[in-house]
Amino acid sequence: MEKSVKTNINVKCGKCGKPISGDVYEFEGVKLCEDCYMDEVIAAQPKKCAMR
Repeated sequence: MEKSVKTNINVKCGKCGKPISGDVYEFEGVKLCEDCYMDEVIAAQPKKCAMR
């Protein structure tokens, strides 16, 4: 995971394609908007066994 980077350049989210204004996040080399970044971080968390 990398920290967010401020940019003034028009960048599109690599997942949803929306233009990103403000913070641009990067996850596994893909530039993402905040919503998609949070989705990816949550999805990357190890799953816990529900049977315990």
